[in-house]
Amino acid sequence: MTRRADSIASRSVNVRYVIGIDHLRGVAALLMVAYHGMQVLRISSPGGGALYPATNDPISALIVEGHTAVALFMVLSGFILTYGADRGGLRYGAFMKNRVLRVLPMYVLVLFVGIYALPGEYTFSGFTQFFTLQAVPPLATANLGAWSAVLWTISVEFSFYLLFPFLLRFLQRYGVRYLLGVLLLTNTLRLLAAATERTTVRDVSYWTIVGRIDQFVIGMLGAWLLQRGVVRLARWQSAVLAGAGVVAVCCALWWFNRHGSFAGNGLWKAQWPLIEAVLWGTVVVGYVGWSREWSGRLARGLTWPGVVSYSVYLLHFPIVSAMEARHWQLVDNAVANAALLTAVVMLPVTLLLATVSYLVVERPFMEMRVRYLDSSPTTSGPTMASHA
Repeated sequence: MTRRADSIASRSVNVRYVIGIDHLRGVAALLMVAYHGMQVLRISSPGGGALYPATNDPISALIVEGHTAVALFMVLSGFILTYGADRGGLRYGAFMKNRVLRVLPMYVLVLFVGIYALPGEYTFSGFTQFFTLQAVPPLATANLGAWSAVLWTISVEFSFYLLFPFLLRFLQRYGVRYLLGVLLLTNTLRLLAAATERTTVRDVSYWTIVGRIDQFVIGMLGAWLLQRGVVRLARWQSAVLAGAGVVAVCCALWWFNRHGSFAGNGLWKAQWPLIEAVLWGTVVVGYVGWSREWSGRLARGLTWPGVVSYSVYLLHFPIVSAMEARHWQLVDNAVANAALLTAVVMLPVTLLLATVSYLVVERPFMEMRVRYLDSSPTTSGPTMASHA
């Protein structure tokens, strides 16, 4: 597995490789597989119970509320982009070209398979939403079943890509206080949105860039603090910080579960994206600092799920949906049956298919990426001239 992970990864021409980022991407991808596998396969079994059952401990809350993996992915996006570009200028056109090459090929493939599999659901207006950053549940009209179930995050992610060069420029010009101002503004706007329409506070916070931008910004802030030396921790201190972050995430998700879970629409949901972001940001900063010098075979081998994490994310839901339709029952207990099917069928199949799609679709386009960073650092921030 180590050689495979070493050989299939396509290294960025802009960002210095950080092994801990691939480890954490893998964790996020595997958590998403476990979350949907346990959820879908459990409720489809006799006696499966509620969609979001009340949990008895923080560890099980991490799986039941495994949608938190989206927050981890988004913190990681803000972190790695800033980690590589915080001291230099950024060419906007070249940056966006790389984002298109990284995201669009697999996205288009999955989207069109969904359209061809469910042609009755196709409408031109629905189709255009997928390419105009509107394919989020509060707005989306198209429903391609399992094939479009997770595509909403690409609308959110790409919205951030459009904003990132400007956020980076303003961070370089004004410092950390600018990002803190962004967080203050977005949290106030979500509270204001809740005051005008209380019933949509969860949707605004969970599905949209207005909620998710906190997680990108916290990722940016974590990278900035590490790169600028504001956070200086020994490796053991970084390990403790990462561990404490994981414990805090699990405890917070347990509280989340016991106070309405995903279905809840309390006012506190307006601040939840920031809470989730800070906790995962703590994990990321701690783990990156702890793993920075790792170079052994095991450490390299563990990057494999992270390398193929994008394909894992886009393909895992159609796989679990296909399994659900077959009503496989290995054991009588619904929870045990879901766990067994997820571990011995869904996870291996997803990783295998994701590896193939990475090699065939993702990597060839990734190798077409160009340099978007200026050769010399600047404090004036990204240049906005288009550069293909």
